[in-house]
Amino acid sequence: MALFKPKAAAGNNFYGVCEIALLQFTDKGGTYDWADIFIEIEVKQNGSDYTKSLKIAGSLEKDPSGDVTGGSVIKRMYHAFEQIGCDAGINIKGNFETQAGEPIENIGTYLNRFAQDEIPGADLNYNFIAYVYKEKPKKVGDKVYTRVHPRIYINTPENKAKLTDDINWMKSKGYIKEATDDDINSVPQSGNVNLDSAGLGAL
Repeated sequence: MALFKPKAAAGNNFYGVCEIALLQFTDKGGTYDWADIFIEIEVKQNGSDYTKSLKIAGSLEKDPSGDVTGGSVIKRMYHAFEQIGCDAGINIKGNFETQAGEPIENIGTYLNRFAQDEIPGADLNYNFIAYVYKEKPKKVGDKVYTRVHPRIYINTPENKAKLTDDINWMKSKGYIKEATDDDINSVPQSGNVNLDSAGLGAL
């Protein structure tokens, strides 16, 4: 009698450029001293039963009077806002407001108008793409975490190519460092490899 060997499921590659749905936005600004902006987005990958977290977080550069002068997190935030169709932002004092100048008390609550409700039995629309990867640990034997890079795009063939180019550039500059099989295998067998999704992303 022939041996039975299960076939690998097709279309269940959960790393690389992946289709995602945006389920919930949470404002965690003020949670950490180093983060003037901290927006956590719960995402779900096409074909997966589990959610991951995508985070847009960082500090703002300010002059002595407290006015915002820069900060790389601003670029990441406005890129994501542009993709989801949000025209809100921050003012010169670093506070969130609408394009019309109305204050936004909680940016997470405000952004949830762009999220999808996960209704039992209903299909999600995987309208966006993001890059999912295992991050190289800082030290040999440390846990390996799964990260979702914050550069999202609307899900189109053109944007998949654009995101691939973005990621390749960031890898070449060292902004993204991916774990190798050796990194994963070096984790002590007595402990589980933690495939956490709490990544922040570099750009």
